[in-house]
Formats: sequence, structure tokens, C-alpha cells
Amino acid sequence: MSTPTSAARFSNRVQDYVRYRPGYPSALLHWLHAEQGVSPSARVADIGAGTGISSQMLLAGGHPVIAVEPNAAMRAAAESWLGPRFLRFRAVEGRAEATGLAIAS
Repeated sequence: MSTPTSAARFSNRVQDYVRYRPGYPSALLHWLHAEQGVSPSARVADIGAGTGISSQMLLAGGHPVIAVEPNAAMRAAAESWLGPRFLRFRAVEGRAEATGLAIAS
């Protein structure tokens, strides 16, 4: 029996993750925008985006989002859920140490 890599360990749990994982409190966007001064138009890289729960919140707050996710099944769930609803959403394969994004982005 092999141990799944960290990127693959959620592959067989995507549907449960989508169904049961809670979202983030709306106060987080208020904190980000009002208290931290981040413009709603600022592009955000959601590293380890999973199924897109935090990406969805950021998109709803006005941000363009690049979701970086190493797990193909999780990334596909995010693309299926958010891609048709948000033109400012893009998902890419990558991980924290190799995002594929431009240096210093």
C-alpha cells in the first residue's frame, strides 16, 4: 500500500470537501479591504486553492483570482464551480514552491 503524495491525498474526497467544507466569514473581506487597505480590484493568487472556497469569496468581493492548486481533481472542482460564474477566475496547476506565476507577482 502506497502513501499518497500531499497533492493527491484529497483526490478521493473532493465531493465531501465540496459539500461539507465551510466558507469564510464575510468579515474577512471587510478586514482585507477596510482595515488593510487592499483594493477590491487587486489581483489575488490563491495558493493551494483546493475546490475554490476562498477564491469564491475573493471573487465575490471584486478580486480577479488565479487559483494555484496541485491536485487535479480539486482544481477541476474549482474550475467547474467558479469558471462559468466568474470571468476573472483562472485556475492553474502549481504548488507553493512552484506556482508558475511571474517572479515577484
